Amino acid sequence: MTGSSFKRQLLVYAQLFFGMALFGTGTPSAKIVSEAFPVFLGPFLRLTVAALALTPFLFIYRKQLPQISRQNWIKIVVIGGVGIVAFTLFLLYGMQRVNGVVGSVVMSLSPAAMATAAVVFMADSLGWRKLLAITLAVAGVLVINVSGQSIQASGWTLVLGSVLVFCAVASQTLYSILGKQMINELNPVVALPLIVWVAVLLFAGPGLYQATSFDFAEPSLNAWIALVVWGMGPLAIGTLIWFRGLSQVSASTASGYMSAMPASALALSYLWLGDKFYPIHLVGFVLVFSSIGLVTWAHRVKEASQQDKQRAADSHNCALPC
Repeated sequence: MTGSSFKRQLLVYAQLFFGMALFGTGTPSAKIVSEAFPVFLGPFLRLTVAALALTPFLFIYRKQLPQISRQNWIKIVVIGGVGIVAFTLFLLYGMQRVNGVVGSVVMSLSPAAMATAAVVFMADSLGWRKLLAITLAVAGVLVINVSGQSIQASGWTLVLGSVLVFCAVASQTLYSILGKQMINELNPVVALPLIVWVAVLLFAGPGLYQATSFDFAEPSLNAWIALVVWGMGPLAIGTLIWFRGLSQVSASTASGYMSAMPASALALSYLWLGDKFYPIHLVGFVLVFSSIGLVTWAHRVKEASQQDKQRAADSHNCALPC
């Protein structure tokens, strides 16, 4: 692997890691926003912040808008409706019925769900390195999220809440899988503003209705900061970076990086929310970063193998008479 190729790969890995790390800022910021704003108004304002921040890209790349195919327009609407709106509603209503530990256990399935979807819908292959990486990712997320907590829900409330949170996982998986397919044909900086505006329009009705009876002087400065962070961190900036990296690797490789999200969420929760630190969290961090290292290794091994095959084919062609 040449020096320039190695640097390019490092940039891709950094985009995947920091994209998911920025997704993690959504957990503590969403907690603050959900306590300060009504259930529909908070997400509506968050999406509006992200949409306004991303709209200049539509002006800069306006010549690409007429080139968007009907199929990609359908994907934009589905990603906005299912990947953002449905994800938000499933998670909010699911977490109302179960406590944090149950929700965390179900959400920890995200790397495995992404990898499974990549195999089923995108014909990706999973070698032993990726399988081990995904196992470490799930284990690390479980350790990070479950430590020091206890399951409090029971009966049908537990079942319904768990199903709703799992639907959020499925929505998140669809978001990345359809996004992966779409950005192979469409510039992410054009697609993402359109996706977010679709979500804004879908949240507008109930959001504006709640706004009519809400006292906007009531939220604290910290709540408004959290609202901006929730819109800009995981959505506007995080998704752009994630899509950039996602466009250059397989979906199963990207799934290993999804464990960076809860790790960064926990680290920010220590600093912002004052959450209690448990020493076993260090084990979770080690497992998460080990999974990322392993899936990166698997990707590099695959690329090296492909390059060797290409060189062998080129050498064979050169040996043939013209």
